[in-house]
Amino acid sequence: MNNSQKGTLSMSVGTVNYLRKNAAILSIIPGFIALFTKFEVNVNGILVLRGQQEVNKSGIRDNKELLRADLAAKAFDIGRKTEAFASSVNNLILAKEVHYPGTSFTNASDSKLESRAQVIYEKANANIADLAPFDVSADDLIGLQMAIDLFHAAVPAIRTGTTEKKQITSQIAKLLKENDALLVKMDLLVEVVRLKQPDFYKGYKDNRMIIKTGSGTLALVASASDAATGEGLKGVKFTFVRQNENRATIGAEPLVKVTAKKGRLNVKNMNEGPYLVIIEKSGLKRLELQVNKVPGDLLRLNVKLEKLS
Repeated sequence: MNNSQKGTLSMSVGTVNYLRKNAAILSIIPGFIALFTKFEVNVNGILVLRGQQEVNKSGIRDNKELLRADLAAKAFDIGRKTEAFASSVNNLILAKEVHYPGTSFTNASDSKLESRAQVIYEKANANIADLAPFDVSADDLIGLQMAIDLFHAAVPAIRTGTTEKKQITSQIAKLLKENDALLVKMDLLVEVVRLKQPDFYKGYKDNRMIIKTGSGTLALVASASDAATGEGLKGVKFTFVRQNENRATIGAEPLVKVTAKKGRLNVKNMNEGPYLVIIEKSGLKRLELQVNKVPGDLLRLNVKLEKLS
């Protein structure tokens, strides 16, 4: 994929994730869900094809192992947190269902890894309303399901080999073109809720932006706004602390960025993997988030900060 296509794909993944979280609003926009469903199918197809492109560059097995490691880390993290929740409410059945040591993922066969990760997803999704205090969000579950889907698609590649690069490039271009047409229609339909759902509308437009630098796409785009007024906040400090798959801090120097006039900041280069993000400014409540940087994808953070009492 070229830089333009990578930027479009990053925007598309962000848009899919945002719309998934706002399914209730989509249902009141006539004809929107049908368009979005086709758009999401195309995005997933592009992600699989992109993975095959990477296979052509670095080898099928290496690519699958990267997806495997990402899936194992996500499944173990969410499973551990779900088990902590289950124990806190004395739900021994749930605690047992999601209890897997790290080696149950890292040393499992491909089929067992996928099935165990799917169990973690389903159990966590069934209790998502209660998992927020345990640092499990809907976005985390979206990321886990996407990791499962990508790993599932990569496994047969070991047996069947790679598709010709020219054919893959053509398929990606075709899907991107289809999605361009779908986005034109989706952009028009979303105007239906522009006045009644201003926060959703703004979030949609923010995620629809394709952000590029002179030499390629960005690694991360973040924004900070006042929770009460919605205005962008200048001078908010974002500290990105690298962690390992068990959420333990790695001894690397933290990455520190500060928002500009409109409350936005960009990060051009960022190592893959999990991060603890500390967000703070004098007079505002400190916020901490757990995020995971996936290679090739644009990570978006949109936070609302409250004033101290």
